[in-house]
Amino acid sequence: MSWREPDLFYGDKQPPRTLPPMKGYRPAARKAAKPFAWESMGAWVRLMHRLFALEAPSSEHYWRTRETARALTVERVRECRHDDDLARCEAMLVEARAGWLYGLDRAFTRAERGNLLVEVRNRRQLLALGREAPKPKGARMDPRCLPDDALERLIQSHADTGLVDRLRGERERRAVERRG
Repeated sequence: MSWREPDLFYGDKQPPRTLPPMKGYRPAARKAAKPFAWESMGAWVRLMHRLFALEAPSSEHYWRTRETARALTVERVRECRHDDDLARCEAMLVEARAGWLYGLDRAFTRAERGNLLVEVRNRRQLLALGREAPKPKGARMDPRCLPDDALERLIQSHADTGLVDRLRGERERRAVERRG
């Protein structure tokens, strides 16, 4: 009977819904593939090249590739201390749309790739300068260069008690110098 023909027992109303029979031939659910574990940026680059070289049209392969790629985070980029590994990673992020069947352009959005690329380039610049971490933000506070009125104002209003103690010490030093 087609869905357009009215049912003899129910008329124009739909018959009550029944549960579908249990299907015994449905395959058991498989566990999802785990992403590859890696410890260094060079290992991540090698794993990604290995995964890209397979190009197997399989949802399990795509999932593993995506999850392995997404294991690269800004924090892990900041931990890297090898410029050559960062250079390879930068090249991969720049050439994300280079024709792989399933590449980094599928694993990351354009904004996420941009954030990673900025962090990789910043890290390379820091390593080129010989630093492990960036300088702390903000102006350097040298209490000896402050005029007396600014020194008093900061002692009265600044929230950092450690800095206020240093400013008070500078005020005492200036008082001792004036006395002779």
